[in-house]
Amino acid sequence: MAENLPITVGGGASGAGDSSGSRAEIIGLELDILGKEVNLRIGAGQGQARLADIVPLAQAVCTKITDVVLESIRSDGGRIPCRRGCSACCSSLVPLSVPEALQLSEMILAMPESQWRLMLQSCLVVAQRILKRKPPKSFVGQTTGTSPNSLAEWNKVASWYTNLNLACPFHYKGACTIYEQRPLACREHFVKGSARACRGERGTAETVQVPVQMLDALAQLASELEGTSAEVVMLPLALFWAQGNVERARQTWPAAMMVQRFVEIVKAIASKNSTAVVTQT
Repeated sequence: MAENLPITVGGGASGAGDSSGSRAEIIGLELDILGKEVNLRIGAGQGQARLADIVPLAQAVCTKITDVVLESIRSDGGRIPCRRGCSACCSSLVPLSVPEALQLSEMILAMPESQWRLMLQSCLVVAQRILKRKPPKSFVGQTTGTSPNSLAEWNKVASWYTNLNLACPFHYKGACTIYEQRPLACREHFVKGSARACRGERGTAETVQVPVQMLDALAQLASELEGTSAEVVMLPLALFWAQGNVERARQTWPAAMMVQRFVEIVKAIASKNSTAVVTQT
């Protein structure tokens, strides 16, 4: 595990330290996903952590859960056409939790200037097209691309966005330029069936419902920590949103407390959804 991070996921050596050199508290996360155990050991330093610092943990949990779900589908003879390089769903609206939006902005701005400037310009082009069209009433006046009730109303917003026919600003020459740090909504989106159906051709494709979605978990965690309503941010507007929320990016909480509450939220969601459901699209 990296020793310069306040929150780490890995082998779970009890002597792991945080950036201040203090020993980290090890917090376990055990889940039953489709009858299989998912276990992680999380190192939480004795210092403070920001919202962005919890994102790598959510990504690790997401990978563990989706691996189990996909393995279950394939073992039953199902076909998952989703793979790196497929861009069939890259024109859909992607929601980010507040921690993700802050972490994505940091990651992009840490890139060489030539790279982040290209990404910023691409986001600007898409953002301008978004702002030229009126979004659903719940988004009217929301210049940041968020809404207090956006988690519940996202289907309506997503339908509006699809009609804009916009490509993802991070999709370039047939590839995702942020694939290793792609949003949780992208990591959790899979279909069972035919890849042709995703492109509007013959065949059928069914959306795989992951039993525990990290997007929801992070949105709830951020809401509780900040004392706000749950928020999501439109991916194309994330960089601009982050620029207007610098103070939120700097705010910190005890790392161990953040991890413990995140674990509790994930377990609570898992207890409500003990099986993955596949629905027709």
